[in-house]
Amino acid sequence: MPRLLPPLTLPVLALLLFSCASAPQPQVQQDVPADFAGLVHAGGSRTRKEYAYLDYLGTSWIVNTFYWDSIEVDDGEWDFLSYDAFVDKAKAEGKKILGVLAYDSWLIHDDKNTKRYIPPEKLPRFLNYVRETVGRYRGRVDAWCVWNEPNFIFWRGSRGEFFELARQTADAVREADDGAILLGGAFNRNVFGLDEGFIRGLFESGAMDKADAVAFHPYELNPVRSARLYDQFRDIAADYGFAGRIWITEMGYPTGGWYPTSVSEKKLPAYVIKTFTLLAAKGAQRLFWYQLFDPHKRKAGNSEDFFGLVRSRRDYRSKGAEAFRLCARFLSGTTYYPQKPKREGLPASLQSFYFEGNGRAALVLWKEYGAVPVRLTLSGSARFRHDPVSGDTVGIPAETLITVGAMPVFVTWEGGEARISAP
Repeated sequence: MPRLLPPLTLPVLALLLFSCASAPQPQVQQDVPADFAGLVHAGGSRTRKEYAYLDYLGTSWIVNTFYWDSIEVDDGEWDFLSYDAFVDKAKAEGKKILGVLAYDSWLIHDDKNTKRYIPPEKLPRFLNYVRETVGRYRGRVDAWCVWNEPNFIFWRGSRGEFFELARQTADAVREADDGAILLGGAFNRNVFGLDEGFIRGLFESGAMDKADAVAFHPYELNPVRSARLYDQFRDIAADYGFAGRIWITEMGYPTGGWYPTSVSEKKLPAYVIKTFTLLAAKGAQRLFWYQLFDPHKRKAGNSEDFFGLVRSRRDYRSKGAEAFRLCARFLSGTTYYPQKPKREGLPASLQSFYFEGNGRAALVLWKEYGAVPVRLTLSGSARFRHDPVSGDTVGIPAETLITVGAMPVFVTWEGGEARISAP
């Protein structure tokens, strides 16, 4: 999950000043998985109301951390009651589960202030928790991730110690449930960018040899910068055969607090759509948004309380949920075609993304600065324009004039082709 960044240092100020240029259009055709969209910290209430809302949003996956210190309550005493209830409800509602295996336990520390560190001599205790947990949910938890953001503040030991923990944990997961999807990494960036040494070290240690995919959290100031950070990470992962096996297991922007990544609620829907669109077009295999709800009582200066797509469980008031819904419904299970639609006389700064699958197409357009009139010509039927803020849908004619600016234009239709041109 995102953590507190340092106050505004010169590097942060530089990011703020030079952060909004348009991203180059991805030029490689990409298939978007049918179960592309997921949510972090969702399904926890285990109510029909919440799961009905997850269905409405088109959510395929939900993420839960299976905390060691909540499961092994005393030496050899296991309490899975709350996790059993969570897994039972999620599976009954047809959701896939990504479980995070973390962190340490007070049982292994003499100093109770020691956290997020497992001494090498205590590693067998952690592996026992892994086997007990993964084995209990064999065939029910669909994927497991080893730890969370070890390159940031969630691991306090040496790199070598973590690499060995990750390697042995992968062995333990495969032993307990060889059919589960296994993720490693869960890397975040810090204020200075990617920790390339840590990332390469994990791959070169052998800790990723049994992993199916690598998890990444491209938190950044805006969608363009997130897409560029993804490109940097993909270039590193490509050296180890993982370029096409990247899962975005956390991504989001707070709408309050002092994190430099915070945005206004007015901008959040645009950020959601641009982030989903860019990362889908670049080949990310899954995208889990952090997170579904803000807490009911929010502390004004704490950005961690403002990452929700929805204000709270009490009112289900959308901040960016309708934008998430558009992407989950209309981008999942499609193919991104960079050569479409045909463009005539339009500036290069106009971003256009065309996705097609199952007889349906989606076109997403935006322009970072200013606005431009665009003539949109569609053949086919069931032509609709969707409002990223409200989710409202209106029918559009086969030929229409639209103005494209920073808020994305999101259009879907069935059958036929599309052309965009200057008026």
